[in-house]
Amino acid sequence: MGDIVVKVPPNVDEKLAGLIAETILERLKTLARLNEMLNNSELSEEEAVELGRKAKTGRGEYLERRYSSRG
Repeated sequence: MGDIVVKVPPNVDEKLAGLIAETILERLKTLARLNEMLNNSELSEEEAVELGRKAKTGRGEYLERRYSSRG
């Protein structure tokens, strides 16, 4: 993996800058693991997009059913 440089303004607290760096590093690790898991997938990009849309729709319907009955 190459180097990534993140520059934060000098007025940003050092702790916050460290947290930003940690968050980016963890996200990159997660993406690398996902990439490794999906490396041998036979799913096309179009199929993956369609599955994502169906999941999003299903989740929206679930949340609407769950929370619309309250009131």
